[in-house]
Amino acid sequence: MPRIHIIGAPGSGKTTYARKLAISKKLPLHHLDEIYHDNSGSISRKRSESERTRMAQEFANTQNWVSEGASFSDWINPVLKRATEIHIVSPSRITRVYRQIKIYIKRKLGIERSTYKETFNGLWNGIKWTWNYDQDTLPIILKKIPKHTKIYKVCGNKIKKYV
Repeated sequence: MPRIHIIGAPGSGKTTYARKLAISKKLPLHHLDEIYHDNSGSISRKRSESERTRMAQEFANTQNWVSEGASFSDWINPVLKRATEIHIVSPSRITRVYRQIKIYIKRKLGIERSTYKETFNGLWNGIKWTWNYDQDTLPIILKKIPKHTKIYKVCGNKIKKYV
């Protein structure tokens, strides 16, 4: 009963990796962006912390899944606690920034769907976040992961145990 959560900086390739993993393992896929953002109305809004926590808890309590997301707020704690494996997708900073810009352009042109409204300010904040992710955000997430959880680092096509 695998429950695999994929983490990594914005632009790291979490979504692509998670899609491929979910297909290969025949598991349902959950995107944290779809929990964070509510696009059910005419205007996208951020869900409240309690809504996000409830939704994360609901899918985390199911038997098998793959999930992905860059968030490190407390609302993802149910996912981190129930995950049997954490996969850290970790390309270089330059690769991540390039991908963020590429995704931004595709979404602005309507080539790729987004769960939220893309803005230049959002892109800039994402670039700053991804640039500092390894030293600022990753340590916060790693502290929240239970000791018994298997952690792997994904670099390109290689997966190795995270030390």
